[in-house]
Amino acid sequence: MTVATRPTTRARYAARRDAILAAACKVFIDQGVSGFTLAAVAKRMDLHPVSLTYYFKRKEELAAECMRLTLSRFNAMLEVAEQEATPQSRLRAFVGAYFETRRDIILGEAPRLLPFGEISYIAAPEDDELVEAYRALRQRLARLLRPTDAPWLTGPRRYMLAHLILDQLCWSDTWIAGYDISDLGRIADRVADVMINGLAAPGQDRPDRPLLELGAPPALNDEVTRDRFLVAATEIINREGYRGASVDKISAYLNVTKGSFYHHNTDKDELAKACFERTFDLIDEARTRGGAEETGWLRLWLIAASLTAHQTSGERGRMLRHFALSAMPGELRRSISGRFQQIANAFAGIISDGIADGSIRPVDPLLSAHLVMAMFNSVLLLEHWGEDATVDTVMAAYVRPALLGFFTPE
Repeated sequence: MTVATRPTTRARYAARRDAILAAACKVFIDQGVSGFTLAAVAKRMDLHPVSLTYYFKRKEELAAECMRLTLSRFNAMLEVAEQEATPQSRLRAFVGAYFETRRDIILGEAPRLLPFGEISYIAAPEDDELVEAYRALRQRLARLLRPTDAPWLTGPRRYMLAHLILDQLCWSDTWIAGYDISDLGRIADRVADVMINGLAAPGQDRPDRPLLELGAPPALNDEVTRDRFLVAATEIINREGYRGASVDKISAYLNVTKGSFYHHNTDKDELAKACFERTFDLIDEARTRGGAEETGWLRLWLIAASLTAHQTSGERGRMLRHFALSAMPGELRRSISGRFQQIANAFAGIISDGIADGSIRPVDPLLSAHLVMAMFNSVLLLEHWGEDATVDTVMAAYVRPALLGFFTPE
């Protein structure tokens, strides 16, 4: 090989490697962590699996590189936003850059973005590089929100809002296919508007209402029931991801045998589906019990805040977080995604009622509904908020800014 041909060889190698990464991102999203293999990626590219090992020796190495690519692209969005002068304009620019990236993906000009839900299971157990890189991304996003005249928006609160922003944007995987590519600019404007200005109409604030206690109180006896398996599986999947929640771990959590597991459950997929059904039941309970409030704003606050408190405390068994969908079989994933869309439509109806009665300002009801659902589904567990955190802390530092606007004074 002559010196003159080396750049061409390097360019060909880089192009093939980029194509492998793009195909791998599609496989990861379509089949989840459990279905991600070199063979699946090779099949997507109509190649023999052995040919991929020239570029990536193991599937873990390829998955980690896909996640690094996603993290790099989010950091590029932040770099664009950091050029703006105010936290509000920086947030608008970041949201705009995100939906510009989604446009490139739809046009086939960029690889798909991986979900962050199971990031800790992509790299080798002894390698926390990706987890640290994700934490650094959230810290950088939190700095984007730093105001000059809002002392209540402390560093820890901005970090929690950074977590919320990423989850709200990544939740768009569930609904973006329902929009034309020409709508993405408008979507970015509407999403950023709700983040900055909230949903409440002028004069509305956090209602002085006791929150709803959802679900059945925990049983006081030691009887092993189907419901206890649902609560245990939800807890472990939320904490360790779908792949990490093995039958052995679920059984050990309840101190029962695998035989007991299969006495109450068909398999892990069936149990995870039932966990989502229980999640939907909790949301339906909140909507039904909160539906008697006199205005759309009061209904929205009571339902969304109660679900967030329920998810945070875990005293009556948490809801299954949406990211668990990424590793589930395709047909089951599509069925559950359809149910999430139905719930979003119901929340959009509540928001529309609030706009009509004047308690909620004019916003896009369906986009706002998705942002609300991401808020209560993705909230960090209470133990992650710090030693002195309470549910009221979460209401003040998370729910209130999410529903009234990130920069709204307390």
